[in-house]
Amino acid sequence: MNKNIETELSKMVNLTKNELLVISGFFKTKHYKKGEYFLEEGKLCNHVGFVDKGLFNYFYLDNGTQRIRGFFFPNNFISNYSCFLENNKSKAFIQAMEDCTVTLLHKDDLNSLYETLPKFYEMSNSIVQDLYLGVSKKYESFLIDSAQDRYLELIKSRPILFKRIPQYMIASYIGITPEGLSRIKKRIV
Repeated sequence: MNKNIETELSKMVNLTKNELLVISGFFKTKHYKKGEYFLEEGKLCNHVGFVDKGLFNYFYLDNGTQRIRGFFFPNNFISNYSCFLENNKSKAFIQAMEDCTVTLLHKDDLNSLYETLPKFYEMSNSIVQDLYLGVSKKYESFLIDSAQDRYLELIKSRPILFKRIPQYMIASYIGITPEGLSRIKKRIV
C-alpha cells in the first residue's frame, strides 16, 4: 500500500501495523492514461480510490459543454460518492487529465473491511463528513458569493489549481464563462 494513503488513513484513526496490513490486502493499484475515465456517465460507481499520482477532472456534460464539479489531486480520495453509496448510475464523468495512479477499493471489499475492522467504518465516516463539508461550502458560495469572490477564495484556498488547470476549466468550476473570468482578472489586477 502506498505510504501516502497510509498517512492519510492514520490521520483519521490510530491504526496498528497489523491493521494497515489487513487493509492493504483489499486495495488494488490501477494506472490511467491521460484521457481515460475513472467513471463515465451512465455507469455504476463500484470503487472508491486514493489518487497516488496525477490529476482528475470531475464534470457533467451539458449539451456538449463540460460543467466542472471538481478536481482530484494526489492524496485526494476519489469517487462519485452519491452513486457509490446509492448504487445509482453516474450522471458525471471522472477523467484523467494526465497519467494517473490510483489505489482502489471495491464496494464489496469496503463492506468486508467494515466487518473486519470497525475502525475502518469510523475512517469512512470521517471521509464522508469532509466531503459533505466541502460540497456544502461550495453550494453556499454559489448562493451567497459573487463570481469574483469565488475566484479570490479559490486563489487563496487552492493555489495549486492555477498551476495545473486550464483557465477555461477554472471558469467552469466557479460557474462562469472564460470571458467572465477574463473580466474578473482585469478588474482585480
